[in-house]
Amino acid sequence: MAVDCLQLFLKSPSQWRFAALTDEEVARFRSRAAEADLAPLVGHASYLLNLAGPDGALYERSRVCALGEWDRAERLGLDYFVLHPGAHMGSGEAAGLARIALALDWLHAARPGRRCRILLETTAGAGTTMCGRMEHLRYLVQSCEAGARLGVAIDTCHLFAAGYDLRTAAAIDDTLGRLNDAVGLQRALVVHANDARGALGSGLDRHEHIGRGSIGRKAFRLLVHHPALARLPFILETPKHDARGREMDPVNLRMLRRLARSPAGRGQM
Repeated sequence: MAVDCLQLFLKSPSQWRFAALTDEEVARFRSRAAEADLAPLVGHASYLLNLAGPDGALYERSRVCALGEWDRAERLGLDYFVLHPGAHMGSGEAAGLARIALALDWLHAARPGRRCRILLETTAGAGTTMCGRMEHLRYLVQSCEAGARLGVAIDTCHLFAAGYDLRTAAAIDDTLGRLNDAVGLQRALVVHANDARGALGSGLDRHEHIGRGSIGRKAFRLLVHHPALARLPFILETPKHDARGREMDPVNLRMLRRLARSPAGRGQM
């Protein structure tokens, strides 16, 4: 089934090392992305990164790795680079946020004028993970010298798990209103469309197939029609297979498109 946009890992998400991209690889990717008319093109950072933690060696390794992946995203012609900010690991929210802000400013100082924008992803907020609350995003946008360049990637499962309801038109308006108050909805540039296995506010970062989780089909119909989101790319991060081993990306994509073609009811700011 044809797709309209693309998100990819820039290397193995579970390894620190990666080989340099060749000119041939870059040219082939750019050519095929253009032929397929994919937009936007989104890179996702490694899961290993922790820009909020107190371990100095891991912090340095994380920001250097983030810079290397961001360099790859720029070279491939990607539009956005999605970043999980990390966890403070018991050092406290204030200290964790300060470290993230320093890392973001270091990245932007190292690569001024970069076209590819960094997007902070909303998280489920479990444990000491940062950016499960809108206030964390507000702090980073307002305290970073590079704040004007930062965008946001909304993850529906993460929002729901962090306690932001999406199951009714009023709930969506309230959640998006909070995001607007925190950083401005114009910063929301990508939606990760994932149903949730956990309950509202559970902190459980477990994605489910569209319409088969705690968020539900009705909510996704409202989300894809909401005026603040309708023009944004909806990128699936749902499980690849069902219990029977069936390939589920086409199924979830068809579901989202079917919901986008069906009446939504009210969903407005």
